[in-house]
Amino acid sequence: MSSQSAASDDPFRKLALAIGFLTVAVTAFLAHESPAAGYELSIYTMTPDQVWVGLLVAMSIALAVAFVPGRRSADGNDTTNGNDGGEPSCGLFTSRLLALGLGGLAMTVFAALPIIRGYRFFGHHDALTHLGWARAIAEGTIVPFDLYYPGIHTVTVLVNAVLGTSLEHSLMLTVFLSLVVFWVFVPLCIGTVVSDRRAVVIATFSSFLLLPITTISMFMTAHAMSQAVLFSALLFYLFVKYLRADRTLASISAVGIALAVTSIATVVYHPQLAAHLIVVFLGISFVQFLARRIAATGRMASQTPMYGQSLFLVALFLVWTSNHGFFGGIIDHFLGSAVEFILAGSNTAGDSVAMQGASLGAIGGSLVEIFLKLFLPQLVFSILAGGLILVAVFVRGSDWLARIRPETLYFGVALVGLVPLFGIYFLAPDSTMYFRVFGLMMVFVTLLGALAIYGLCSRFSGASRWRQSRFVPSGQPLLAVGFALLLLLSLAAVFSSPYTYTPTAHVSDQDVQGYETTFDDRDAEIELAGLRNGPNRFDDAVNGNAERMRVHRDVPESTLGRNLTEEFEEDRYLVLTQYDYDREVIAYGELRYSDAQFSAVENERGVSRIHSTDEFERYYVDTEMGDT
Repeated sequence: MSSQSAASDDPFRKLALAIGFLTVAVTAFLAHESPAAGYELSIYTMTPDQVWVGLLVAMSIALAVAFVPGRRSADGNDTTNGNDGGEPSCGLFTSRLLALGLGGLAMTVFAALPIIRGYRFFGHHDALTHLGWARAIAEGTIVPFDLYYPGIHTVTVLVNAVLGTSLEHSLMLTVFLSLVVFWVFVPLCIGTVVSDRRAVVIATFSSFLLLPITTISMFMTAHAMSQAVLFSALLFYLFVKYLRADRTLASISAVGIALAVTSIATVVYHPQLAAHLIVVFLGISFVQFLARRIAATGRMASQTPMYGQSLFLVALFLVWTSNHGFFGGIIDHFLGSAVEFILAGSNTAGDSVAMQGASLGAIGGSLVEIFLKLFLPQLVFSILAGGLILVAVFVRGSDWLARIRPETLYFGVALVGLVPLFGIYFLAPDSTMYFRVFGLMMVFVTLLGALAIYGLCSRFSGASRWRQSRFVPSGQPLLAVGFALLLLLSLAAVFSSPYTYTPTAHVSDQDVQGYETTFDDRDAEIELAGLRNGPNRFDDAVNGNAERMRVHRDVPESTLGRNLTEEFEEDRYLVLTQYDYDREVIAYGELRYSDAQFSAVENERGVSRIHSTDEFERYYVDTEMGDT
């Protein structure tokens, strides 16, 4: 091919990238100009179709430019690549790096849709309590160290003070920042291990899959453990840098100090994550100790040991938790549940799974269906990660494997060490905390899966024939298609929606205003009642309670619209919202509460509607009138 033909290929890539960036800008504008008018059951279906088309176009362009080869120059080289070391031929801003930036911007618009579309807040349950704690810190009624994990709340208050945004949007921005940390440091971590920008391309799109987010104990909403797990990508990047630091320069390195400081931040973000990381770091330290005894001249033995950093993390955890007995109680509970299972043969975990399966079956779903919707991308990457670990353990004679073997084994040890923790949580009754461990495991799976894909490409092509092969990032359209399919499958489930039999965690203006009015003008001696702990959580969010509110009652499914006055011993305010209705009737398919029950409330004797908007209704339940 002539050099003229090769040169003519570059303008087409530049034009495609320009179209991609323009598409992202237009998409963000369209999303902003289509704000939510009320509660939205699904952010996917209520966001305009043009927004999704724009994001699909932008991500498709990013994948095409990043993975599909350009035309060959006269010397046979791909015009979009540089030398064999992966360095760009035209400086830093090559088309491939711009493609990563385009993909990152598309993911930014996707993840920030609740902010861009003007949601008052995004997140129910724990997220509302976290909002209340952030409010309490901002108002000075509590200090950060009163909380078990004040990380996201302190950052929220800082964002609120610096940007002047509302506390609700400041907390949503804090959640978004944790995603950015994950997207940035997963590729940097892989780039440190492999030192090849082609691996960074793969790792970047792997991070876009957001494998740790499962909507089961790991969320895109304010949830301290979710943000802490995403934040851990920074910790693992520094961990890899620390392993490869030159120990001859100084006894204390800048990377070591940065790793220690990040460990402090991890404990503050969530001590439970720190406890899981202690298992990981101690396991890695043990492997390093064995390596120094068995293969003193090997690559692993030459790396910086993690002994000091591991002990530092243990000390941090013990100091922090000594002031909070809460975590001691958690440890006792879960260990006790595991012992009970072993000694007494209780099967609470199996019973819980069976109940969930029965509930899904009642509304037309199944465990297999929900597994495929939530975990298929995780399964694919887990297979890749497992294969890489086995190859690293048993295969010898490969220079490439020798270079990545230490980190592969470290990440593999981390996964093995976390399996018992997963099992202990799984055996506890009424707990989904094992998905928190699963989320952390998916960080390692993301890293290992990206390495495995890069290794497969290298294996099929050979290092010297990288650009000529069709099995590599720069010459494999099939790889772009594979990532496109995985992105569609994964991102379709990271926001809760009826697609996964759950409602989107949108909190509308009318919900907040309705609860604010209720707490302002209610009789202080009369408590609230609602569905699925809603009033307690909104009490936390609106009033900034130092301790979680627990006095408001749930309405049993057999009572709503039938005999409310007989359910309560004292008068109550009953709160029902559009969110309650859409969740129970549409998302949950009337599993517990039916449309007829909601309609019957206003006609029940002793129940009077005293506050009503399009999406918020408050009733007064007069127990004495019901008795008469």
